[in-house]
Amino acid sequence: MGPNDILDTSNIQFIGDFDVQVQEILSFVRLTAERVHGLKLLFDDLEFALQQLSPGCQIEPFGSVVTGLGIKSSDVDCYVSLPPGELPTPQHVVRARRILGRYNTKFTKLLAITNAKVPIVKFFHIPTQCHCDVNFKSPAGVRNSKLLAFLLHWDRRALPLAILIKYWARLNNFIGTNRMGNYALMMMVVFYLQLKNILPAVYRLQANVPAYMVDGWNTAFDDSMRGEGTNTDSLYELMGDFFKCFSTFNFADFVISPYLGRAIPKKCFENFDLPDEFHLYKQHVTLDVRKKINTKVKLCVQDPFDHARNCTVGVYERLVDKIMLHLQFAAQKFSEQPSHNFLKVILTQDPNSRPISKALPPHLHKNNRIQKANRKQKQKGLRTGLSMLANNRSAITVLTKGDTSVK
Repeated sequence: MGPNDILDTSNIQFIGDFDVQVQEILSFVRLTAERVHGLKLLFDDLEFALQQLSPGCQIEPFGSVVTGLGIKSSDVDCYVSLPPGELPTPQHVVRARRILGRYNTKFTKLLAITNAKVPIVKFFHIPTQCHCDVNFKSPAGVRNSKLLAFLLHWDRRALPLAILIKYWARLNNFIGTNRMGNYALMMMVVFYLQLKNILPAVYRLQANVPAYMVDGWNTAFDDSMRGEGTNTDSLYELMGDFFKCFSTFNFADFVISPYLGRAIPKKCFENFDLPDEFHLYKQHVTLDVRKKINTKVKLCVQDPFDHARNCTVGVYERLVDKIMLHLQFAAQKFSEQPSHNFLKVILTQDPNSRPISKALPPHLHKNNRIQKANRKQKQKGLRTGLSMLANNRSAITVLTKGDTSVK
């Protein structure tokens, strides 16, 4: 099965109760354990080749392969950790592309992107048939992935819920390139589970461990913490309530903050009236190390480590409107449909679709061009007829006058 086959929901039977269907869907869309383990070959090949660029460098994968969110259409992301004292430059990306090109039985479709905020080299790994993005600049993605993996394994319901939401968003085409990022959507899932008292706020995870600074932000968290919450909702109830929660969420006035585990009024960021937990953010902004988080856009999901970053800053307004429509549709179907029909409806029906009547409107008719030509012909005939009628009337008038003069 190819990576895009998971978008064909006709391959899912939707038989049995909600929990049975969940297992079928997870089996259908997730990367298999064998596939994940097989990616070690990619990491080994990449690390071996890049020793020519920087002896002693190490490959650190991040993203969905690390978090457990990998689906069959997922690409791989890697960070190249350079030896101490060696600083990354855009030239690392250019040289990496040149070196990987020498191994043409392993790496192909090579592309160096140097003018991005985080320069990367892209390639396709032939042995694993996998696309990969590599950056040398920042391990922030590695730290984010470790946090997300930890949180999604905190409670047995968290990971399947996150994968179902990701698949729903993928089918409806609002995550991916030039859309909402997977990470931002997963932060919304984390935030929702914090509201449900299932996951801890990130600031709590940082309270009793030494700081681990990356790009000026504390990315430490206590991965030994465990917690037994009091929430006993089923996966079905959590999924339905996720849609209900965000279909009515006041995105216009509030920031989603997984760091604090609660919504923060945008005006608090604008007025710099923030809780003490944001002391590092306030220090960075005051010293002009970083700009204020962009809260002017319609949707604002704050990064749990980099508090000046809005993970959804690039989500344009029309896409937000589309996402809201799908959230509202799913929330409505959760209220209307029996549990065994819920997944099928939200994964196969488009809220934009409308039933088409038997009498198709002209612009939907398969013989649209013929109809247009017929309408033009009729209009031309009508104009000719009116012209002839006008001429006839003139002739009749002349004849009538002529008759009168004879008389």
